[in-house]
Amino acid sequence: MNKPVVVERFRPACPPRPKAPPSYWSAMFGAQSRNPINGWPRASFEISHDSRRLPGFTYHTVNDPELIQQVLLDKQPSFGKPALMKRLAGRYMGGSVFMEEGEAWRGQRRLMAPTFTPVAVSAFHPIFVDAAQRTADRWAGEAPGVLDVDAEAVRTTFDVISRALFSAEHGLGTDEAAEHVENLLASVLRPGAILGGLGWLDQTRRTRKGRAAEAFLISRLSAFIAARQADPDPPADFMTQILRAFAADHPPEAAARMALSNAVVFLVAGHETTAHALAWTLYLLANDRQAQAWAAEEARDALSGAATPAETLERLIYLRMVLEEALRLYPPAPRLEREAVCDEELGDLRIRKGDWVGVWPWLVHRHKALWRDPDLFDPENFSPEAKEGRHRFQYIPFGAGPRICIGAQFAMAEALLALAHWLARYEFDPVPGHKVELFSDMTLKPIGGMPLRVYERFG
Repeated sequence: MNKPVVVERFRPACPPRPKAPPSYWSAMFGAQSRNPINGWPRASFEISHDSRRLPGFTYHTVNDPELIQQVLLDKQPSFGKPALMKRLAGRYMGGSVFMEEGEAWRGQRRLMAPTFTPVAVSAFHPIFVDAAQRTADRWAGEAPGVLDVDAEAVRTTFDVISRALFSAEHGLGTDEAAEHVENLLASVLRPGAILGGLGWLDQTRRTRKGRAAEAFLISRLSAFIAARQADPDPPADFMTQILRAFAADHPPEAAARMALSNAVVFLVAGHETTAHALAWTLYLLANDRQAQAWAAEEARDALSGAATPAETLERLIYLRMVLEEALRLYPPAPRLEREAVCDEELGDLRIRKGDWVGVWPWLVHRHKALWRDPDLFDPENFSPEAKEGRHRFQYIPFGAGPRICIGAQFAMAEALLALAHWLARYEFDPVPGHKVELFSDMTLKPIGGMPLRVYERFG
């Protein structure tokens, strides 16, 4: 009798999990404050919820999908964006669909939704393909060799967002934009700000670089928006559409402010998160030769047999499983936080007005009660059979509920088409001796990039 093949699954990089939670000092001033993905104790990946008293309020962490559903859907009006987050990011994201609440948020969401329907996203497919092919062509001069695929992915996704949403007219170069976006994100959740938003006391190097990045991005995007408002025949891209829509109900200055806030959101969220998701996916495949071989074969078959990018996407069944598993292990936005606007109950948890509720995909996606061998790379977690019966709030890489990421379908199509074109042409191997480490600010990224050995495929 033939024995079934035993596949040894890859255990990807993950921060150590101490037995005890970090001290208050470490959480607020020490290692975890600088990199909040670190320091989570073992118990955090096993319990349904936890509460910790902080100065002035209690922080509740919820991992149970039933409780998460209450926070993000059933009782969503009781939980808003934290006031502190609005103060920290309000200067450049205030007034955007990301930060607004209530009717102001609903109005913007309705306005932008048509741009991100499946039919509308399909209009961007040629841009996705062209950007991926440009990157693949550029690699031909480097392979075989070592490439930082995280930096390469950032260049690719910035090209996509620039052309798809801004017609490449925002006046930002790829490298400078990537550096400023990284500095801006790293400065938002700085320890001094978390302790009360006392920006005048917070003069760290990270904060100074963040303020410089904020000034630079706002200056460039403000000039872009002013030029659009003055142009009698602007390109019919996303930014033109929302400017016109805002102008229908608001005076020019208010419309410009709203457009600016959303331009920052889409420039940052529209390429940073997708780029890191691509890098994490290639890292996982580089360390699982069988999974990479299957994904590459499927990609070649899909690209040769499909007439359109939409048909290619329909054929990428296994590669989609791989990408979804990568988003489970390395969710681009590893934390979602809300502040209670009234007293509320979540199961046996009593939430007081002003308390924070943290929903961490980083914890939920690796929770021992929710996943089999949760720290291993296993694309079979997303086979049709495995998905049956799974709680819909168990897997939340793009958030969930009414505030789920509006660009989720855009990002998935972009990432799948890029991966298909890259895997069809190249093989990826890990670099011996390189230690992969994680860093989290508002996104989850590899420290020092993601160097991989890249080879052209033959035959």
